[in-house]
Amino acid sequence: MIDSPDRHGTDRVSALLIPLVLLAARPTESPAAREQARLCENRPAQAGLAACRRAIEMGLGPLRLEAVRELTARRLASLERWEELVEHFREDVALHPESAEAQRRLGSALLFAVARPEEALGPLREAARLGTDGEAQVLLGIALNALGRHQEAVAAFEDAERTDHGLIDRWPASRAVYEAARKAERWP
Repeated sequence: MIDSPDRHGTDRVSALLIPLVLLAARPTESPAAREQARLCENRPAQAGLAACRRAIEMGLGPLRLEAVRELTARRLASLERWEELVEHFREDVALHPESAEAQRRLGSALLFAVARPEEALGPLREAARLGTDGEAQVLLGIALNALGRHQEAVAAFEDAERTDHGLIDRWPASRAVYEAARKAERWP
């Protein structure tokens, strides 16, 4: 009985067709691209990074692409290639502009990896707008404190606390920055 719904309320034909549609919508990956993705994971340091980049260039399906992009970011960080990491995160934001996580990662890299707190404000504000937790707001408070904008920093920390009660205390350094901002001082 094709028209009778199953116990979950979907008809059996739809249940059979959905996986086929998903498979058809998935971009094809060449064996060479899959091999480079495997090497990306298995090779150390620079060799792994090079394989990650080749795999991305060759074209990967969405799930594998996300995993390889994550590995690429980890490789760049382990090699302390901070400017490249920032550019990598900019690409993530371009791929997923509505992702709070992508915005937060870019803002965090700008703030901590390359010490550009002014430039970090935009992505961190966007992450705070898009996100549901207070992490981006804490990072925004840290960036504002680094710029000497203490009242705005205090407001960001208090917004974070309202969003995620106890977050500031779970990140001890953020508590120190918050207290410094309340005294109109920079930290450290």
